[in-house]
Formats: sequence, C-alpha cells, structure tokens
Amino acid sequence: MSAPAELTPDGEIVACAICGETATRTLYVKSGYAIGACTRCGLVYANPRAPKAKILGRYSADYFWKEYLPSIGITGPDFDLARFDVRYGHLLALLGQRTQGRRLLEVGSGAGFFLKAAERAGWQVTGIELSEEASRFAIDRLGLDIRRQPAEEALITPASFDAAVMFDTIEHLFDPRAVLQAVAHALTADGVLVVSTPNFDAASRFLLGAPWAVLSPLEHVYYFTEDSLRRLLLAAGFRDVQFIRRHTMWGPMETMNYHYTHAPGAWPARIAAMLVKGGGMPLARALQTIGRQDALLCFARR
Repeated sequence: MSAPAELTPDGEIVACAICGETATRTLYVKSGYAIGACTRCGLVYANPRAPKAKILGRYSADYFWKEYLPSIGITGPDFDLARFDVRYGHLLALLGQRTQGRRLLEVGSGAGFFLKAAERAGWQVTGIELSEEASRFAIDRLGLDIRRQPAEEALITPASFDAAVMFDTIEHLFDPRAVLQAVAHALTADGVLVVSTPNFDAASRFLLGAPWAVLSPLEHVYYFTEDSLRRLLLAAGFRDVQFIRRHTMWGPMETMNYHYTHAPGAWPARIAAMLVKGGGMPLARALQTIGRQDALLCFARR
C-alpha cells in the first residue's frame, strides 16, 4: 500500500466561494496540493491552494504557443476563421435566441477565436484576458477589442453588454464569485450569461480516478457540479439557471475523453477507451441525459 501524498507547505487556506467556510474534506492530493469539498456546502476547490504566482506561472508564452494554440487546432502561422465560424455557430445561435441585443463580453477570451466568430456573425465584441501573450495575439492578429486585466477589476460601464460568456474560465479564477458579480454588473437587465466548465460529476472522473487530468490544482482551482455552479450563480446575482446537457458538437470523445488522463496506459484509461469506442453515440447520449458528460454548459439571466 502506497503512502499518502504529502501537502506542500506553501499552501494558502481559502474560503469557500459560495458559503465562506474555510474547512474542506480532502478528496485528492496532486502536485502537493489538496482538492477538497467544503464541509458546509460541498463546493469542491483547491484548499490549501498554491500561491497565486505559482499558478499564474503556468500561463507562459511557451504554454500559449506550444499547448494552448495546438489544443484548438493551430500549429502554424495560418488559421482558417471559417472553421471557427462553424465550430461556434451553434452556440452563437443559441445565444442569439436568448437576447435581443448584440453587445457581447467574453471573460477569459484567450486567443480570441470565439469573439472573432461572434464579430463575423454580427456581434459587437469585447474581451477580457489576463494573459499578455493571448491578448496580444487577439489584438494584433484578429483586430479585437481586448482588455488585459483581471475581470473583477475591469472598469466596465454598468449595463453595457447584452450577453457575456465564460468558456473554460471559471475553474481557473481565484475569486469566481467576485468575477460573476462584476459580469452581472456589466450586463443589462435580463442580460444573458453562458458558462462552460469541466463537470466534477462526469463519468470520466469516476472511471479514470485521480489521474483524470481535470484534477490539476496548479491549473484548475474550482470544480463544479450542476448544483454547485447553480448555487454560485444565484449567489452572484443571476437567475433562471438552465443547463444544456446535449450539445450538437459533443460526440463520444467530448462526452468521455479517455485521453485526458495523467495515466494513459493504466487499466482505467483502457476500459474507458473500450467503452467509448464500443458505445459510440448511444453511450454518449445516455451519459448526457443523466448529466455525466465531461463538460457543464449553462445559461443564466441577470
């Protein structure tokens, strides 16, 4: 039997973003830091958390060029904007059905390809992005309006946007409640927010276990279920929270990605691969129906 993993001594105790409790029940220890569930409300987050400088150091220029861009299919100097129009078209259509206005804010806009697709579809767009490398790319290569600053500190005119999106961003934030409150402040009355984030209730976590790559406290500092994300959104001033469990772009691999593990050769990954290959779309749809897909996608109103 292996010895329990030890915690790195530089961890910082963090209060729960929903209820303010500081005590957590440890679920996993990875890279010397714990991922635990709040003993009062159950929110899962990194606690004690690594120093901010250590976490932010992950998002270097090397990360942007060698990991982030290849992850979205860009491996050279050229890119095809039409491909991103197709990739984000269904999501933009869903967003357009829920709002009359066309002023759009993205928090955590990365290289800017979603915003560019939105701009090409007729939206007036603005992004907030902390990474210098990503924001420079979006400004210089895509000609976008990007503000490089923390979202909770951004100087945004109240009620100046009809819609806001946060894609795979909220799990990285040091203070997600403050950011959501800032976004609510920026939205018009009845404005729409879209959030996507890894699903802590995903079948992948139960099957792949601790090696599941989502469990990475030096990168992901919050882990949400439908219930905990709904409660955080309500606490931040949103309402009418609705989850989309089936998305046209979610096939078997997007539903249970057996490659996304720190132990690709281990038996759980091999079993997951057999299930995904054998089950195909019927399995994917079944997992989506019961909310066990890899990602959460939700809409909420201001």
